[in-house]
Amino acid sequence: MSENRPPRFSLARLTALAGLVLLTVAPAALPAPAAAATAPRCRLVSVPAPVAEQTATLRGTLCLPSGQAPDTVQLLLAGATFDQAYWLTPADARTPSYVRYMADAGYAVLALDRPGTGLSDRTPAAATDLGSEVGAIHEVVGRLRTGAVDGHAYRRVIGVGHSFGSSVLLTEAARHADLDALAVTGFVHSVGPKLEELNQAIVPAADDPLLGLTRPPSGYLTTKAGSRADLFLDRAGASPPMPSVIELTKTTMTTGEQATLAEAGDPAISGAVRVPVFLAVGRHDDLFCNGPYLQCTDAAAVKTWESWFFPAEARLETFVLDGAGHALNLHRNATAWFAAAREWLDGLPR
Repeated sequence: MSENRPPRFSLARLTALAGLVLLTVAPAALPAPAAAATAPRCRLVSVPAPVAEQTATLRGTLCLPSGQAPDTVQLLLAGATFDQAYWLTPADARTPSYVRYMADAGYAVLALDRPGTGLSDRTPAAATDLGSEVGAIHEVVGRLRTGAVDGHAYRRVIGVGHSFGSSVLLTEAARHADLDALAVTGFVHSVGPKLEELNQAIVPAADDPLLGLTRPPSGYLTTKAGSRADLFLDRAGASPPMPSVIELTKTTMTTGEQATLAEAGDPAISGAVRVPVFLAVGRHDDLFCNGPYLQCTDAAAVKTWESWFFPAEARLETFVLDGAGHALNLHRNATAWFAAAREWLDGLPR
């Protein structure tokens, strides 16, 4: 019998996510692309997927633009200790979330919680690693193409990742070749001056004053209380409430993920990607930039470095968001990278 179980705080998490979804669909004077005539249609979805030889239920928020369902869906995966809230959270009262921006641009968007995070089942910690998550996402991609997720078969599936979510999608594309394109953020083949600080900030989730109340299983981890703003934000580029928001919306990671975090940095993985790749980082992402190898000063510098790791078929394009840290979406100028990603997406072959 499967040991998988949803987190005990499902009701509280659902309430919080419902609030974020309401922000996504509520009309507002936002700098979104060519403001849609009506708000996107959003709903929670559940997708069964194999994780470590068991079947787990992955949950996420699917938003569709108004009108006829599009033929393209973006599959969004957040990084370790983040979940779908990363894609649903607006940087401030005047900025749309990534989900709202792209739905208004005409794309279907599925912000999915990886195994063990958010609303998805809590799978065994040691077995919930890069490899098992790649297998689970491969299943999700297939179900999106056949219409098994929401009744609509999508012709194109584009992976959009953040940090460890980028690692999962890159590895999935390399192993299974079933994504049409990749937008990876918070990911480069380098290390920054704050990476060891992050490593030291990972603690058992059971000891966390917030997540401990949810009784996380053994092997579930999170970031030390009060550490996230300095690790993931450029404080000068984020709104005053964001350091609190990023603490309240944090989630868990697993020991399996911790042990395999670096595997996607293997050049053999990026070298096996044969679809277009858009890579975006924050100028002040000191977890992976601005260390001994790569200074993320501008897009040209990042492209010069990353071109060593991707083949010509990837047609690599890069973008640097000035005034942003590791969590690009949570900075006030996030729409600059949204717009760059949309321009790249709109230019992909159909």
